[in-house]
Amino acid sequence: MHPIRDAVLKGTLCAHLRTKGMFVTGYDGPPPDMPFLPDTAVYWCGKSGWAMGPDVLPANPGRCGRGRGCFETDVEPRA
Repeated sequence: MHPIRDAVLKGTLCAHLRTKGMFVTGYDGPPPDMPFLPDTAVYWCGKSGWAMGPDVLPANPGRCGRGRGCFETDVEPRA
């Protein structure tokens, strides 16, 4: 699976964070030996429909985590 989609499904990232790589069949993300995610992806918020979230801050993996006011997930946090 795509690394961003994996993080969304685990509840680490907001359920509304999107990038086009999430919708490409057969793409499993960067090679396993790559120590970071490529930062050339374009992200958007599925809730606001644009590159900024409902709080008017950028939508990206570095910002769309727990603790952000508009963060939503269907995954319960683990204790």
